[in-house]
Amino acid sequence: MTTEFKLAAVGDILMMGSLIASAKRPNEAEYDFEPVFQHVAPLLKQADLVIGNLETPLAGPEADYTRRNPRTGFFTLNCPDELAPALKKTGFHVLTTANNHAMDRGASGLTRTLKVLDDNGLKHVGTYASDPGSGNQLIVDVKGVKVGIVSYSKGTNKIPLPAGSPWMVDEVTPATYKKTADHVRRLAREVDVVVACLHIGRECKHTPLKQSRRLVNLLLASGAHIILGNHPHVIQPAFVTKEGRFAIYSLGNFISTRLYRNPATNCGVIVQLTVRKEADGKVKVTEAGYVQTWSTRLKTAGGIKYRILPIRQTLAKPQPGQSAADRLLMRRIWNRTRPLLAAKSRSRL
Repeated sequence: MTTEFKLAAVGDILMMGSLIASAKRPNEAEYDFEPVFQHVAPLLKQADLVIGNLETPLAGPEADYTRRNPRTGFFTLNCPDELAPALKKTGFHVLTTANNHAMDRGASGLTRTLKVLDDNGLKHVGTYASDPGSGNQLIVDVKGVKVGIVSYSKGTNKIPLPAGSPWMVDEVTPATYKKTADHVRRLAREVDVVVACLHIGRECKHTPLKQSRRLVNLLLASGAHIILGNHPHVIQPAFVTKEGRFAIYSLGNFISTRLYRNPATNCGVIVQLTVRKEADGKVKVTEAGYVQTWSTRLKTAGGIKYRILPIRQTLAKPQPGQSAADRLLMRRIWNRTRPLLAAKSRSRL
């Protein structure tokens, strides 16, 4: 019996200062993030499995959710809990949590994040409140197909993991590539489909690093069927192998403020995959579609609001509140990044 399911994936969910402030309800201590996603939610809800990278802790209320770490110099993030139910209503099923901001509010912030996700019915993988042992993966049933998901990060922005708890964040470096490949190989024996989510690479570069290409090729050879990359904050190339395996080096930002004054960080992509399991157990990605998106600030009656816009649809029908300059910039970045997603099938990069 042949079974097919639809998988949708997005990049970094990066909640920062002005974006968080814009979601605050007037005269209340509560936040409403659901409108941020209203234009793309219908696209995500078409899929049987929706995966995104949650690049912020949900560590509890603070006066200042975004601040700089005086020791490392990196910005550290946190976000109100209301983000979790908004993501659930938007259509997300799984959030990856292994990324360089996982430890921004320490071990307690990491642990609390997982509880908030659990309380809102969102599955997660990549960080842990207790030692998972060899079970540092998530296995979900999608229309009768067993899908195994792993999530790894290049690091935690120089914030050390607690002594004796290296298991809190799944990390990957060139020195541990073999260990990660062994994990994927082991998981491939337990499930039908393996999805590897990697938070690696260099920020704001559209070309993947040589070591990123090396890791992606190694994991594809070790049994991964789908590889979803994050961290560069801009789109990087995607491809489908001749064997029907899919990889994208970076999905870009799903939602964020503009980073490093680089407008390409406003652009992301919703990847839409059709995954087929044949009667003999072989798995292929038979279709790979791409909906490029744009994180922007709109002028509304309630003030400046952040929204994620599907670019092609918005170019066909202008979005009220979007400035002419922002629309022009959106078109320019769209034209520049579309070729990165044009390949239908190719050998591994």
